[in-house]
Amino acid sequence: MNFKSPLSSFFFFPWCSGYQAFQDHKGYRGFLVTLRRVYLPAKSAFAVKLSSPLPAPSQLIVFKEALHNHQDHFSLTTGVATCTCTVPGVRRFGFDFALFQHAVRLGLMKNGTQVLEKEARAKDNCRHVSGNVALQLIMGDQVWLDSKLDTAETEKGLIQRAFFGYLLYGNDTG
Repeated sequence: MNFKSPLSSFFFFPWCSGYQAFQDHKGYRGFLVTLRRVYLPAKSAFAVKLSSPLPAPSQLIVFKEALHNHQDHFSLTTGVATCTCTVPGVRRFGFDFALFQHAVRLGLMKNGTQVLEKEARAKDNCRHVSGNVALQLIMGDQVWLDSKLDTAETEKGLIQRAFFGYLLYGNDTG
């Protein structure tokens, strides 16, 4: 009588010297699996906020505080979002400004060309202005936010100012 140990592939023979090796029957050979190279999706995202007053008209707004910029695709020194050579593709850019007794006109620029403009005026109340756009970017493209109003019209305060961008999908044709 043979007793198989549940913990190993040995047979236990109580009347002999204990455990002896069990010779298992070999099964059929399995299928050959080829490993494919797996590409991880590219990541590119930033969110910045402005704590200082808006600059003079037709000047780019330099955001100095990053809420999210792990890939360093937004330059806090120049205020420009740059498409790096590793991640060309379609990105979504947007901005959100909350106003109180303030006027603002903003232009979203791509390589010196305005692609979106929004304007809002809040005389004795609060207003909100926001905009977003999806842009195809290739290597070296730059995107930034411009202030378009005279500083005389912006003497009161802004409550909240944010600019963000993230990669929707990348492509290899940069």
